[in-house]
Amino acid sequence: MALNTRFREIDSLRGLAVLLMVMVHAAATWNPSNTSQTSLLAYLVGGLGGLAAPLFVTIFGWGMYKSKSPRKSILTKAAVLLILQYVVNLCSPHLYEPYSPGILSLFAMLLIAKPAIMKSIESINNMLVFNGLVIGMFIINSSFIEFQGSSNWDSRIVVNNFLHLINLILFTGTYPVFPWITFCVVGAFLGRFVMEGGKTLPRNNTTLSMIVLGISYCLVTLYLAIRNSEIWAHPSTGDYLNFFPANFGFMIAAITGVLILWLIVQELNILLFEQAGKVSLTVYVVHFIPLTYLSNLEDERNWTIMEASQAVVLFTTTWLIFAYFCNRYQWLTIEYLIGKLTAR
Repeated sequence: MALNTRFREIDSLRGLAVLLMVMVHAAATWNPSNTSQTSLLAYLVGGLGGLAAPLFVTIFGWGMYKSKSPRKSILTKAAVLLILQYVVNLCSPHLYEPYSPGILSLFAMLLIAKPAIMKSIESINNMLVFNGLVIGMFIINSSFIEFQGSSNWDSRIVVNNFLHLINLILFTGTYPVFPWITFCVVGAFLGRFVMEGGKTLPRNNTTLSMIVLGISYCLVTLYLAIRNSEIWAHPSTGDYLNFFPANFGFMIAAITGVLILWLIVQELNILLFEQAGKVSLTVYVVHFIPLTYLSNLEDERNWTIMEASQAVVLFTTTWLIFAYFCNRYQWLTIEYLIGKLTAR
């Protein structure tokens, strides 16, 4: 989607999101066995990595609302995303099965559901109603979390048959439509209320109140986790914040983190990641190829946690440089291909 130059921070946010995803994928691949899952470094990487997908989906919702593409172009893009998900799976056999749904298939489903999402957004008249909608979605997610399946990774990527595939896409996969559609709805709502003067996130009492409440929730649950010797946050075994499946605590923390990152980038006009944001889809798809090829490097060289951390930083930074190269040769990017396929 072509963005107005007033909204360059959206590209920067999208770029930050994809680089965080690269970072968390690299950190998960090169993870020495002696790394403590409750160390400060683990929480730092896990916290930033945990915000990657929520930020990506929220910005996707923002762009989806602002886009005025015809229905045929939207469906074409959805089809391309489904094909790319299959390509990603083939490039990453150590992570996914060939037909495993993922974040690209989530984007495809959201595009298909765009008319319904936009209609619901248009019916919301103010931030108070919107807050009630988000809280309601959180409550529903908390009440029906058993429908999201177990935290076992294999159960979230292995496809047994077509009906099982649909179930993975909607409820039990790595990034199922429910509850991840919540982030898309938040982004689309913010896209509707873009402020004059180039502000993409309202800087008002409602936004700040949501951040304060989210931070308060995180601090209280962190205190309870420490007092009860429990795991506060973890990809699959978190007692308060859990990613697979996404529980109530994770949704609250993720929305809060997204708003904080958004405000920081917007108010400080941080455009460092803008180039990566313009080719975020290319970066996301292509980074799996060398990562898969080098997936055994940590075992072969018996890396320490410091060496693994340095490798993660170097690998992530490389894709920021790669993005600058891609923007000089746009015809090599997936974004260029989609643009050609969806051109009127």
